[in-house]
Amino acid sequence: MKAPITALLAILAAGFFAAPGRVFAQAPDTVVVYANAPGSASGGPTIDQFIMGDTTATGQRVNPNRVYLLQQTSAVDTPYYYTDPIYPKNFNLTIIGRRNPITGMPPLIEPFPRQNNTYPGSFISASGVDSITLKKLYFLGQLYDSVQATGTLIQINGDSNEVKLDHIVLDNSAGTFVNFASTANHSNLFATSCEMRNVSNQFWRSGNMTWAIGGVPIDTMLIQNCTFFALGRNILGSPGYIGHLILDHNTVFFSSDNLILASRLVNATITNNIFYGACAHGADSAFIATGNTNDEHEPYGLITIDSLKTVGTTYGITEADRNIVVRNNDYFWPDTLVNFWKSINDTATGWYIAPPEWMNPHTAYEFSDKTDWPGLVAANNDSADPGFPAALVASTADSLIEFETKVGWNTPWGGIGTAGALRWWQLWTNPYPSGLWNQFPKHWGGWSQGYPVPENLAYTNDSLQTGGVGNYAMGDLNWYPSQMKAWEAGQTVNAVKQTKPEVPSEFSLSQNYPNPFNPTTEVKVSLANAGVMSLTVYNVLGQVVSVVAQGYKPAGAYTYNINMDRFASGVYFYSLREGANVITKKMLLLK
Repeated sequence: MKAPITALLAILAAGFFAAPGRVFAQAPDTVVVYANAPGSASGGPTIDQFIMGDTTATGQRVNPNRVYLLQQTSAVDTPYYYTDPIYPKNFNLTIIGRRNPITGMPPLIEPFPRQNNTYPGSFISASGVDSITLKKLYFLGQLYDSVQATGTLIQINGDSNEVKLDHIVLDNSAGTFVNFASTANHSNLFATSCEMRNVSNQFWRSGNMTWAIGGVPIDTMLIQNCTFFALGRNILGSPGYIGHLILDHNTVFFSSDNLILASRLVNATITNNIFYGACAHGADSAFIATGNTNDEHEPYGLITIDSLKTVGTTYGITEADRNIVVRNNDYFWPDTLVNFWKSINDTATGWYIAPPEWMNPHTAYEFSDKTDWPGLVAANNDSADPGFPAALVASTADSLIEFETKVGWNTPWGGIGTAGALRWWQLWTNPYPSGLWNQFPKHWGGWSQGYPVPENLAYTNDSLQTGGVGNYAMGDLNWYPSQMKAWEAGQTVNAVKQTKPEVPSEFSLSQNYPNPFNPTTEVKVSLANAGVMSLTVYNVLGQVVSVVAQGYKPAGAYTYNINMDRFASGVYFYSLREGANVITKKMLLLK
């Protein structure tokens, strides 16, 4: 594809240098990057070569505010290959994709083998204080020859980084979406409308949304309206400090291992999620006998919160500092998995599988003990079958059961049926049975159901379709486009504006005005410290009817517009929460 002469003139006028016909400046701080095959006749750079070519020798940005825009306009989509990681150092990196107007597909980014037959282990490896933003991109972890390769999409090695992911798909990768190294302290991660699918390193018991090596502290993590399809291991893996976690409106459709490992979790809101067929491997009796995570001799729980007596108080946390709300979630294990566990236990001798539980005993006890754990709240968490497409349930469950049967529980190199409890990492050093785990279709094009992925995780349970806060569907709202649109509009209707540039000296919440009101009213919020906050409206029964705002906010003064058009007249309460600080006030809706 040749760029028009006018575009070439724009390049010269802006002073950019690029391979002819491949990259041009769209705006002063935006560059459109076209896809080039490595070693192609055009001589154009791969995406990593182009972006690194736009930095100095010390890794600094030549144009600090530049945005890289990936778009294609032909009827054939060419992948954006990379042969080495992008190595940002102390700069903002923003890559945004635009769907092809002809094919409708998002830009695909895929690793490519080097001449020595090695391949890159990550797409981005950040070592400074960086801000990384990726939007509307599809990452395929396998090489062009279908060999699974990429272990980590984003590797964070430095302190105080911020990663923002929006409408990102990570497909058939060998490991982790975002990995925080032991040198990466106090970073933030925000992931919205993303999907991980088939992330399992060619066997189920690996693959994480995020992992914090050695329990490195994370300040803020928000994961909202995301889907995890055939996930090998964790959404969140960190035995260390996490200051603020919001896990809201996500769908987990089959996973092998435990979902949330967060020993020193301080502030968390886990709401409106669906966990279906999760942690299907369970825990074997030998593992329980020797003590699993933090020496708890118990089955795995989907929600596991450890006491600080167990994990220590490295970061000065006390139980009174913790505010963890687990509310309005659905969890369910289909009969195929339940019957599988039973069939194994019916024939096992001297061992058994302990199926997963919603909360294992020590976590359930902590949530029930309001003396020692006053800030732990669990409510409205139920087990109901969402009614996902039967064919999709059957094919995914069959693949998982095949793995567990042939590798997970009975193997010649350590399966529980022959030589004691399986340790999943043994699979790294032992032969993998050829063709055992047949991944779902790897080719990224031509989907006809849930765009831009082949599966469609809309479900049929009417109660769950209106069971989320505000009567929205539980789970990832992206499977319900009309609801997603309404939900996004609700975020806009409940608009926020920062009213004062100075930092307030106190945490405060104003009385709403006007009051009484119909149907909108305003409240003013003052945050003396940056952090994750929430502004929530409750009815007189204490039920959540509207989440006005939820997420990380810098210190400042804000005004929120609350729209109650869909609700009946009456008394309501609105509550502002940030960390251990909570203020609640009453308002009256009169129609």
